[in-house]
Amino acid sequence: MNHLKCTLLLLVVFLPFSLFAQKCKTSAEILEGIKKLNVLGSVLYIAAHPDDENTRLISFLSKDMKLNTAYLSLTRGDGGQNLIGSELDEKLGVIRTNELLEARKIDGGIQYFSRANDFGYSKNAEETFTIWNYDSVLCDVIRVIREFKPDVIINRFDHRSSGKTHGHHTASAILGLEAAKFSNSPLFKMDALKGTEMHIVSRIYFNTSWFFFGGKEKFDAMDKSNLYHLDVGSYLPAYGYSNNEIAAQSRSMHKSQGFGINSSRGSQLEYFERLDQPKDKSHSNPFDGLDLSWTRINGGGNVKQQIDSLILDYSQEKPWLSIPRLQKIQTYIEDLPESYWTKLKLQEVIGLILDCAGFYAEATTDKNITTSGDTLSINAECIVRNPIASRIIKFKIINDLKDSLIQFQLTPNQALTWKTRCVVSNAFGITSPFWLWNGRHSGYYRVDALENYNRPLTKRNLTASFNVEILNKTYQVNREVIYKNDDPVLGEVRQNLDILPGICIKSADYLLIPENNRAIVKLRVKAYANNQTGSLSLKIPNCINTNPWSHQFQLEKNGDEKEFEFILELDSKCKDLVEIPVLINNSVSFTHEIIKYPHIPWQNVLLPATVKLINKPIVINKKKRIAYIEGAGDFIDEALEKMHYPVTIISPSMLKELRVDQYNVLIFGIRALNTNLDLKTCKNDLIRYMNQGGKVIFQYNTTAELITDDFAPDTLGISRDRVTDEYAQVRILKPNHPVFNQFNKINSDDFDNWVQERGLYFPGKYSTGYDELLSMSDPNEKELRSGILVKKVGKGYFVYSSLAWFRQLKAGVPGAYRIFSNLVSFE
Repeated sequence: MNHLKCTLLLLVVFLPFSLFAQKCKTSAEILEGIKKLNVLGSVLYIAAHPDDENTRLISFLSKDMKLNTAYLSLTRGDGGQNLIGSELDEKLGVIRTNELLEARKIDGGIQYFSRANDFGYSKNAEETFTIWNYDSVLCDVIRVIREFKPDVIINRFDHRSSGKTHGHHTASAILGLEAAKFSNSPLFKMDALKGTEMHIVSRIYFNTSWFFFGGKEKFDAMDKSNLYHLDVGSYLPAYGYSNNEIAAQSRSMHKSQGFGINSSRGSQLEYFERLDQPKDKSHSNPFDGLDLSWTRINGGGNVKQQIDSLILDYSQEKPWLSIPRLQKIQTYIEDLPESYWTKLKLQEVIGLILDCAGFYAEATTDKNITTSGDTLSINAECIVRNPIASRIIKFKIINDLKDSLIQFQLTPNQALTWKTRCVVSNAFGITSPFWLWNGRHSGYYRVDALENYNRPLTKRNLTASFNVEILNKTYQVNREVIYKNDDPVLGEVRQNLDILPGICIKSADYLLIPENNRAIVKLRVKAYANNQTGSLSLKIPNCINTNPWSHQFQLEKNGDEKEFEFILELDSKCKDLVEIPVLINNSVSFTHEIIKYPHIPWQNVLLPATVKLINKPIVINKKKRIAYIEGAGDFIDEALEKMHYPVTIISPSMLKELRVDQYNVLIFGIRALNTNLDLKTCKNDLIRYMNQGGKVIFQYNTTAELITDDFAPDTLGISRDRVTDEYAQVRILKPNHPVFNQFNKINSDDFDNWVQERGLYFPGKYSTGYDELLSMSDPNEKELRSGILVKKVGKGYFVYSSLAWFRQLKAGVPGAYRIFSNLVSFE
């Protein structure tokens, strides 16, 4: 056992996904942690997206049953919508990744991901697997199982539901079943599983619920004799909350999806169907019959006796008195044969020793962004707040060559502070979200390092190491170096310290529409360190000439910026959409954007810098002046401005006074009728405006939380119908209609190269007074004719279009620009 002892006496202690302030446990929470030492069991919950997880169950398993509990979300949620801002696609995935991590901090779970991309709604698992690459994602799930080693897997969704629900949901359940089977198979060998050890999953369940059966009444009436159940509504006095209250706090972290919920208290049953074999009627709950104690470890009985004794004698008023007993338990565990559970329980017991001592350590700097070669001034603090003998043996920045502090006695409850300096080396790496560095295939992210396949965030290597001695035993505690500052309103502000390249593309006209085969590309570079020099160029195809070929830049100070222009001339050989990588010193460059929301840490996001050129004629009606009412966040107003339409953002309160001589087109952003309560009584104002000659254009809205269904001039009911196949054939039903002729002649080619989906939440029931302009459907499904509906109202027009304009215009789809321009322009 010497290897285990050497490895774990100098334990690297991190709080799971911890950022910023170290949260020390209360006395009651320490006792819960001691009780958890006696539980040797783990559960892996599997679903498809952020917000699919059952936070009631995760919190109950983690905090009440004290099981190691993890959630595997196969995707990061890139394909969703955003109710709190304009970020979509990859940037939305960054937000939702961090919302999941904040949720886990509350409910006590651990978070994993796969490389799968949330490419949008899928109608069945078969379609999902063709896009995701079944084998790759299966390997990712097996890798999580072999790393986390769950006794039990719980699927959120039913593997038998293909075609009845989101294809990603069914796919996640199928993968959970398959991965459980293959995780112990020596025949399943792939490069993605290198370095993993086989693992046997004891049981796998489907966490069924009333919403899979069409309602609570139907579920209550059904025979549940084949199901297990757990009452997860317990009260947890150590935390001062019912489990349901904790779960509601966790669920409410999914703010970008509008999933905040009220808390509840009292009994709450969760049901489980066993999938790997029929129900064992001698068992009353899903865990009966599983050995989740120290008896599963050879020689573990002595450890259990020590823990039981400590639980009886624990003093909540003086938790430090438990340290000698915890160190004795530590020694017992170290003397056992090395295993997954002995290593894990050693981490737990040493964490409890530090908590009982009231140990606190931090390393902070006054910068929130740094670069390789920069010198950081670091403020370190260490304190043991309870009356226990302790001292600092050594402090250093990991990967730095020198130790900054050696052999200092710690006086109880007296903070020891000191300053040191550190040169940021290349070994620390870039800290932006790693899964975005290489771009993505439509179905999955390209991730290089195996250890990153399931990692939630980029590993932060700029770390301070504190070697602290407590009662003659030494522990290594690592803390990320973070940014700390004081704010006169917020007080102490803590955020990530991010390491970025020395120079990035701050802003770019990343999507351009050339005029007369000529485009001017403007790129602004920004220095994040002093003395940044180099060349800026474009990796252009042969069909384009550029002037100049490159620009030389010299930025003397951190924060300096400079803008450069390239004049591009396109010839007839260019494709309709041309993507041009931006190069710095002949290598891939990155755009830098900071995402800031109060419920998640600041995110410094790097994406490969590219410029897109739409090389297809787009004719606009220069008489049109557009008023735009924002919805849930989209790119439509920017796209209109790129086509040189004048756009003004207005508020719903301005509708009563809106005049056609001011704005002759009024456009509503996506989900405006779901997000803006002020639109509840907008119909009469819209009718008046259209009667005067104005044109009203609505984009898609969802059926859930629709503020009003009385907004159109005639009957129009929104359904859940959608066309998810972006290649689905589109028929133009009325080719002579002005929408297809003013001022761009639209044909089937304009529906080529669409992304993710054709449209969503198509109108279902609507008056015959609307002109149906398009027909489309997913394979083997009914024809949908309501992708664009138009009705003449007085001197004006009403247009409702459920096509996914917010995706197509953002992606630069040429045909989508031409059609949307016509929706604005036609008369």
